Order: sequence, then structure tokens, then C-alpha cells
Amino acid sequence: MKPRLTLVAHVDWGHIRQRPHHLAVALARWYDVTVVSPVSRRRAHIVDNPAPGVSLVPVWRLPGSYRSAGIAEANAVLASMQCGPQVRRARIVVVTSPELWPWVRPSLADRVLVYDCMDDALAFAQDDGVRALKSAWERELIARSQLVVCSSAALVERVVARGASLSRATVVPNGWDEAAFPIQPSVALPGGGPLELAYFGTIAEWIDRDALRALAALHPDVSIRLIGPGDEREFSGIPAMRVEPPVAHHKLAAAVASAHALLLPFRVDDLTRGVDPVKLYEYIALGKPVASAHWPALDRFASFVTFYENVEALAAMFRQRTVATPPPRDRREAFLKPQSWHARAAALHDAIARVVR
Repeated sequence: MKPRLTLVAHVDWGHIRQRPHHLAVALARWYDVTVVSPVSRRRAHIVDNPAPGVSLVPVWRLPGSYRSAGIAEANAVLASMQCGPQVRRARIVVVTSPELWPWVRPSLADRVLVYDCMDDALAFAQDDGVRALKSAWERELIARSQLVVCSSAALVERVVARGASLSRATVVPNGWDEAAFPIQPSVALPGGGPLELAYFGTIAEWIDRDALRALAALHPDVSIRLIGPGDEREFSGIPAMRVEPPVAHHKLAAAVASAHALLLPFRVDDLTRGVDPVKLYEYIALGKPVASAHWPALDRFASFVTFYENVEALAAMFRQRTVATPPPRDRREAFLKPQSWHARAAALHDAIARVVR
């Protein structure tokens, strides 16, 4: 019989597919996996996310956890009552954000606790009181966790500064979904004619609006598609830009088939410097030219994407059509194969096995 593992995630299972979705499904090879996740009120942003081998348990909350510490504390109580039975049935509990610590704390007892730190939760835009509350929760979570797993080396440095010991912290980066993003032939940027550029993912605070507006100024030679949850009204008056609803993960490759190049237009700040962008793995598989913001942790992708250091450089590379053609399929396959989500889940399983013994 497989040991029971409960993964408590901070995103709705129907949210566009992220690290918790991928790891939960891949971990079902070794564990009886249950995912506990909040129900999003933004049902228009929900997509079909299959959950093979995984049981799903929804948690209902009050809106406003990012705006009010009082609401965040009330939701902690509500969620802990709903989450408790799934924590008590598990041998191993994985949580993906500090806000989930009070969800699991009352029922945890002597169970193995793993903190999967996929982002720096304190670096998001939020009420100062909420940030202070999460900071205290994260320190308690780190102190109680037998294992702290981070998606990047930068996050390891941060959790160590917040109390984690290096002996209990490890890096398991994000990965590549080989089923949804089979490796495609390399395609060069056309030398002339209109260009269609695309981005898929959440359209939120980390998107560099100035970079997108600089590209939009190249209209009609350039058009930009943003595919994912976000506020489409922000770009409604810009002819070159179109915000499209979220697309199910397994349909994304087809959704961007017409695009000539793919964008990672992130702001470079405390939040993004801790990020290992899932999109870069997916973009590399698609074989299209990729233009990406740059921070040092992304240097390992340098053979596969074209970095820009400022807005002017980004606009110039499309005006002059200097975005590099990706390497041949075999080189991209050699890079991606060891970095599949199955490989990431195996690394996480091995790390858990060392602390469960």
C-alpha cells in the first residue's frame, strides 16, 4: 500500500496548471495523493485540469486574504476545519505557501511536513499586515518542516535567512511537461511581414507593462497575444494587444501555433529574481524564438532564448528581427529530458524518503 500524502496548495486545482498540479500527479507513482486547494471565485478563469491518480478536496474561504490580515486569520480558521481530516489521514503533508501553515497546524501532530517553496510569498503585492502575518507563519512553518524544497537557489538563500538550516533545504526546480509540450522543430523569425508574439500565463503584477507597450508601439508590424487569467480592460485601448481567456494546459501548444515568437516579459524585482519560470521550459520545447527578461538565475537558458536588459533593447530586437533561432530539436531535447516533471517528482520523492526514514 502506498503511503498517504496530502498536498495543500494555495491555488485552485482549476487554475492554469502550475508546479503543484504537475508534482501532485507525478508523485502519485509513489504515494496515495490527495490535493487540498481553495476554490477560486473567478470561475471564468478556471480551466479543465485532469487529476489522474489524485483525489481532490476543495476548501471554501472568504474573499480578501491579500487585503486584510483579519480576513486572512479568519480564513485560516475556516480552512483548518475543512483541511483537518485530510491532514490526519496522511503520513506526509506538503504545503506550498506560508498562508497554509495555520490550515494544517492543528491536525499535524507527528506527521512529516514538507514546505515546497515555489515562490517568495512575502514578495507579492499585498497589505502590510497580511505580509507581516505571512512572515510569522513562514518562520513557524520553516521551523516545523523536516524538509524545505525550493524551486530556485535564490529561494534557498531566502528561506535560510528566515530560519531554515541548509541541511534541511534543497532545490527542486520547475520542469517540462513532455506530454503537453512535445519537442517541435526549430523555426526562425521571419525576415519580413507582420509578427505575432505570444505570452501564456497569469497576467499579474510581475508582467512588465512598459515592455509590452514598447512592443505595441511597433504596430502594425507587431501584434501581441496574452493568453491567461488577468484583467483584459488594462490593454483594451491598445490596438496591437489582445488578452485571451485561459486555455487548458494540454491545448496551449496548439493555441500559440500561429505565433512567430514567444515572450517572457517579466519585471525584474525581488519576486521574479526568486522564480524559475515554468514557461521557459515549455517555450524551449515549442521551437520558436523566445525573448526573455534577464536575471542571473536564467543564465542556464542562455543557449535557447534571447535575453533583453531593458525595454529599448526588447523593442529593437523585434524591429531589427534579431531574436535568435532556437537550436535544433536534438539539442533542446538533450536539455529538457533530464528536467521533466517526472524527474522533478522523483527528486522530491528521494528527498522525502531521506527524512521519512
